[in-house]
Amino acid sequence: MPVRLGISPIGWSNDDLPELGGDTPLETCLAEARLAGFEGIELGNKFPRDPAVLRPILERQGLSLISGWYSGRLLARSVTEELAAIEAHRALLVAMGCAVLVYAETSGSIAGDRCRPLSSRLRLGDDDWHDFGGRLTELAERLLQCGIRLAYHHHVGTVVESEAEIDRLMAVTGDSVGILAGCSRPWRWRTIAAGSSSRPSRIRQRRHRSLMPGSVSDT
Repeated sequence: MPVRLGISPIGWSNDDLPELGGDTPLETCLAEARLAGFEGIELGNKFPRDPAVLRPILERQGLSLISGWYSGRLLARSVTEELAAIEAHRALLVAMGCAVLVYAETSGSIAGDRCRPLSSRLRLGDDDWHDFGGRLTELAERLLQCGIRLAYHHHVGTVVESEAEIDRLMAVTGDSVGILAGCSRPWRWRTIAAGSSSRPSRIRQRRHRSLMPGSVSDT
């Protein structure tokens, strides 16, 4: 099976800190990504959200859209409310031919608040995990019915950050919930941190649920 590589635009423009790369044009990001040999790219904050506008911009550089991050609020909303909130994002990804939607629960996260220490992030109790897992599974199943698979993005400063929390997430969710197999930033991706012989085996254990929508950078 051939492998096509894509990349996140975060190396050019940062979504969490928009001033980082804020003056870098989208065209520069796309041209350099293609020059580096990538065939796909994820959504970023400078990308048009209208597929009729976005498609020709990517086609001019020979790129495909591979996915896009969504900041979930399932801990604060019902599954029906979350589906309604995510619909425009889902519709864009499906229209652009994406097979995977990258999802992270961001309720209680430290993102965007530089005054909060990492230790202040939200942590789930035992009962919370089971409730969250059940609702996340339902969300993933309903998204699959709408033409796209959910890939959960474990992320620093959120409720699913550590390896133990990833294991817990996998234990309380069904197979419809994929896990993003990120492979960069050892301080961030504790499931695949370089130097630990256990990490590749953990990925193999989750291989039937591991998803890599094409990005080898920050997804």
